[in-house]
Amino acid sequence: MSTSTALDAILRGTGLPEKMWKAGVSHGAAPALPETAQRPAQQPATPATSQRIAVASIQGDVPAMPEPKPTAKTQTSQNARNAPEQRERKPATGAETLSKFLENEKPKVRLPGDNRTLSSVATDLGRYLAGVLFVHNGEVTEFRDNLLAPVAPQRFRTLIEKHVCCYRQQVPNGRVIEIDATLSESDARGILASPFFLECLRVLHHLNTVRLPVLRVDGRIELLPEGYDAETCTFTARTTTYAEDMSFESAQAELRDLFGEFQFTDGERSESVAVSALVGLFGKHLLMPGELRPAFTYLKNCEGAGATTLAATAIVTVTGELPIGSKAKDDDEMRKLLTSTIRTGQEVVFLDNMRGQLNSPSLEAFVTAPVWSDRLLGSNEITRGPNTTTVFVTSNGLSITPDWRRRSLFVELHLSEERAEDRIYKRPLSVPVLKAMRPQILAASWALIRHWDAMGRPQPTRSHSAFPAWAGTIGGIVESAGFGCPLATSNVAVVADEDGQGMRQLVAAMTPGTLYTSREIVELCRKLSIFEGLVGSNDSEMDRAQRSAFGRLLARYDDRRVSDLKFCITGTGHGRRFVAGRPM
Repeated sequence: MSTSTALDAILRGTGLPEKMWKAGVSHGAAPALPETAQRPAQQPATPATSQRIAVASIQGDVPAMPEPKPTAKTQTSQNARNAPEQRERKPATGAETLSKFLENEKPKVRLPGDNRTLSSVATDLGRYLAGVLFVHNGEVTEFRDNLLAPVAPQRFRTLIEKHVCCYRQQVPNGRVIEIDATLSESDARGILASPFFLECLRVLHHLNTVRLPVLRVDGRIELLPEGYDAETCTFTARTTTYAEDMSFESAQAELRDLFGEFQFTDGERSESVAVSALVGLFGKHLLMPGELRPAFTYLKNCEGAGATTLAATAIVTVTGELPIGSKAKDDDEMRKLLTSTIRTGQEVVFLDNMRGQLNSPSLEAFVTAPVWSDRLLGSNEITRGPNTTTVFVTSNGLSITPDWRRRSLFVELHLSEERAEDRIYKRPLSVPVLKAMRPQILAASWALIRHWDAMGRPQPTRSHSAFPAWAGTIGGIVESAGFGCPLATSNVAVVADEDGQGMRQLVAAMTPGTLYTSREIVELCRKLSIFEGLVGSNDSEMDRAQRSAFGRLLARYDDRRVSDLKFCITGTGHGRRFVAGRPM
């Protein structure tokens, strides 16, 4: 078939040869060539732009125009064109360009134009890009640098050209095809928002770099396949392989060796929490969607005790990287950080070496939010998606709120040397070393889960009211492996729960059964030097804001057990009284 006949067939949408059908041309969708402005045939075309081909001229339907008489200027140009080096760079004719287009095996997609709607283009592009783009939390995303990156319209314009050939057909005054045309930005925005395009793409909730275990709806536990798993909406881009048949005894030895050089303040309990952080990240798909997971807070008596390294044993093993962040300057910045984490599909938020007080309502809400929603920065658009992220915090001298204490499991580390640099490790667990150890640690984690499954999936000796499903599964795996119960109560010896500690001191100083007025409670707090930010440390009057905040603090402990006594509030207004008595 001649070039003109092939092009005519494209325009009519019929009579396409088999080779062109395999290339993706269908239903009148004409192929595409590079987009350039229409130029005289004697001037080279710029490769980066499209080329417009007047079909009638190629087919010889238009009579030849008389050539103009040569002038001195045109004669010089003609002589230059006849030079050998110029003839070698002679641009391809429309027929040659079309031939190259027909030989390109990429699918051919006709862009919006005459008799071609944007929805039709969106549907065609959706079919061809379904293997490389996903819908994550309502946004079109791509897998880039081990993260999910939202696709902006400008990037989308050229991204599609890696997978399809675009062209544009115009028929106002004759048949013209614009080859290798680039999608306009407005059309790119329309396609990215089009339901026709989104319906063609696969929904993605999780992105993994290793094969992780999953609890199927029929109750089976198995490793996720490489690639896309429709049941869990998970894509596994495997970067590391590991043995799937490590024995339980070898797994125990591997993990005890991994944590063997850390000095845990309370021994078995803190070690079991460290193991549960690893197994919890590795076994995140063993929980049903929407189930909550704890945060992990690593505490130390001084710098150099190994808190960051211990957190890295879990994070690097499962994710392959150590994304370290720091405490945001205010709660709004923290919220932006958390929203960005959800948008990019990160499974970990790691706040390293925090100091002062960990008092972030956004962070506390994030840990207990099965679904996270927030307004995107700089717009009124709301992003919303399932929250499967685990929060890790390391600290030295950190004070926490009761809400964070309830949402977190604590690892307490101790350094016995006077100076951190005097501590000698047989095997320093740097990030490169942990990356090299990933296959062994992953194999050991999978062996622990298989062992728990073979034992009938026993429950731990204790549970946790804030995350019961996680406690029953991950706690059961860790305890059945002989590492103790990670849900045992922590003494939190290194960190101070300021509100809780202050209330314990206050109740201990109260005479059981005696009714105290508000002023007497304030005076007792000042005497004990507690809640100084609210009650002050002298005889000055508390302002209205201080009185309200202190009243709310006391109200949180009303009718609650504090140490061995029960704290109660009776009456209202000026008749309010406070009493500590023996719990019933």
